[in-house]
Amino acid sequence: MMSSKRVEAKARKLLEQSGIITAPVDVELAARTLGVEIEFDDLDDDVSGFLSVDPSRSVAVINENHHPNRQRFTIAHELGHYVLHVESEEGLFIDKKYTVHHRDHNSSLGTIEKEREANLFASSLLMPKAIVQALLDDLSVDFFDEFETSSLAKRLGVSEQALGFRLARLGYEVGE
Repeated sequence: MMSSKRVEAKARKLLEQSGIITAPVDVELAARTLGVEIEFDDLDDDVSGFLSVDPSRSVAVINENHHPNRQRFTIAHELGHYVLHVESEEGLFIDKKYTVHHRDHNSSLGTIEKEREANLFASSLLMPKAIVQALLDDLSVDFFDEFETSSLAKRLGVSEQALGFRLARLGYEVGE
């Protein structure tokens, strides 16, 4: 199990290597920096994407039917698997929607922790603390209403739900 600080540090390192300093984060540039190809395909609705890694090629295949914000998060999530879990392995990671919330065969294998880590990596990559804080400084608010949350989510290119989780993780109070 990897510490949250280490996961976030690895996301920051990828942002630095990619030269990304503004929102919305260019996840496809981050993928290119790692040498991971992105392909969009008509996948089953319960599959958000998967990462295929072999010695000659690394590809994140993303569900073309999902909302663009979901696609961005899935790309970042698969990059999380690549950075955190694949460097010394080869294989295939298939991510279904809400994997973290359902107990399944993968849960019993301990891979649920890998899913949590990949989700934390994705949120740290798409909503880096420094960028979020800079945007919040522009807003000059301590408490977010629905409009402000929606506006900030659009600027970051993420869902309001993902933003809510990230803001809470960063210690901000988010309204209902």
